[in-house]
Amino acid sequence: MSYPCAVFPEEVDYFVESLRRYQVVDIGSESWFAQNEAILKLTQQAFIEASTKQEEIIKEKILIEAKLPVIVHELYCILIWRVKILPHLIDTKDLQTSFVLYSVLYYEVNVVALLETLLFHQSCCEGLGDTTLDLIDYCAQALGLLVGAANNKHQDIDDPKELLKEPSADEIERLKRDMEFKVGLKCVTMLSYLVNNLAVLPLSAVNRVLKTHDVPCLIAELLHAKPWLRKTRAGFEKFLEGRWTPVYGEDVLNVTKDEAQAWFCLYAILFHEEAMRSYEATNFRRKEIGKCIGLLNDHVLDQVPALAQLKQYLCTFQMGSGSTGKQQDKFMLDEIPQIKDKLVANAKKYGYEKIIQKHKEIFVDLSQEEIENMAKKLAASYNTDILEKFTELDRRNAQKMCFTCGKLSEKKCSRCESTYYCSRDCQVADWVKHKELCHHFKTL
Repeated sequence: MSYPCAVFPEEVDYFVESLRRYQVVDIGSESWFAQNEAILKLTQQAFIEASTKQEEIIKEKILIEAKLPVIVHELYCILIWRVKILPHLIDTKDLQTSFVLYSVLYYEVNVVALLETLLFHQSCCEGLGDTTLDLIDYCAQALGLLVGAANNKHQDIDDPKELLKEPSADEIERLKRDMEFKVGLKCVTMLSYLVNNLAVLPLSAVNRVLKTHDVPCLIAELLHAKPWLRKTRAGFEKFLEGRWTPVYGEDVLNVTKDEAQAWFCLYAILFHEEAMRSYEATNFRRKEIGKCIGLLNDHVLDQVPALAQLKQYLCTFQMGSGSTGKQQDKFMLDEIPQIKDKLVANAKKYGYEKIIQKHKEIFVDLSQEEIENMAKKLAASYNTDILEKFTELDRRNAQKMCFTCGKLSEKKCSRCESTYYCSRDCQVADWVKHKELCHHFKTL
């Protein structure tokens, strides 16, 4: 059976070997845009190979060439640009178009997606080397933003007519929030992979996970925030296969892949006996992590039976008292991440003002001809039609159907506003089964 490919076999070596570390000032250069395109194609090809169970050539080549630290470096390069440079570029009346700036933000999404695919393998987690600590820091800050955004409940414009009137600066802010959301969900998966492979990571990784970022409490907060679920005027939507999809009836309670990864991450940490010896289980931490017991209802346990053991553990963990598990560090010295500090130091040495001015010339002060040329170039690079057949396999067409007889319906339960019925008779007939579900829907 033949499969489509984003990268031809003869191109793999060139694309992987050409990957290199860039500084913040280099973003937007011709060579940087070439690497942007290379990362996109490698991400697509790695996804195709993994999803179709082919030989994972991209993974093997990246491991052989020791490019994983380079990829992590690129994550931080874009992160610093997004925080330090982007606000100054959109805070101008001269901003005519947003797609050029968004191509930089999209680069970060592609890099994270590539790492998410690769880190499924233990060999890739081990191949990170010292940059593991940098990646743990990156994932922790991304999860923090995800929790904050979920609790903030910011409502973006969804009316197509209003979107056409949206200023370019506001559009970039909206796209940046969308990018941070997608990156955050991918970081949940990456962090889950890293925690599951603590045995092959640097010794300081445990300290970074438990002491620096308190990942158990962070994951507990994430599980309560439920960023993958939102309530709209029409009902509930879940983030499935890269897009917000309406869900009805029992589908609202279905565990998404992102939610499952969050549970697996918490499970892996709490059941890592050696790591938990150094985790100080204070009363506050017991209370915060113990709140997850209420989320492990029968509907979740039916879908992920392995979490029944986690629920038992949490009950015992919550009932404890006092600070336990605190253990003196075995090592006098602890490794620290270096990528971010080096990038910031180089950017300061060059001068943020000079970088901002240079990037205004590249991304903001564009003539109409330059905009058209850039649009053609990016359109050719970001052709993602090849992935449509794979992303559509798991996507369901949500319809408003009566939960009892299956007919299309516009009426829904007035209490939970999630389950649809075509008539009063159908609602009454289903009430015995729906009563318990209605309670769960109402608490979401």
